[in-house]
Amino acid sequence: MTIQKIIDELNKIPEDKLNQIYEFIHYFRLGLNQEESSNPDDTPTEKVIEGIQQGMKEALAGETIPSAQMWDGIDVD
Repeated sequence: MTIQKIIDELNKIPEDKLNQIYEFIHYFRLGLNQEESSNPDDTPTEKVIEGIQQGMKEALAGETIPSAQMWDGIDVD
């Protein structure tokens, strides 16, 4: 039921705004995954929620980057 409500709302969003919604949902889910796998040494839930809220504000303000550029400049050894 809730999933259908979400889908109905998504269908009402203009095509040019869908990437912002995707970014919000994606980072929200990542935050949930982090909460589920957290241990006392991980980021506190409050910090995760703050990050999600900040990401939502940036997405709604159009302050996003293409996902293809998201990891540019980050080196992982």
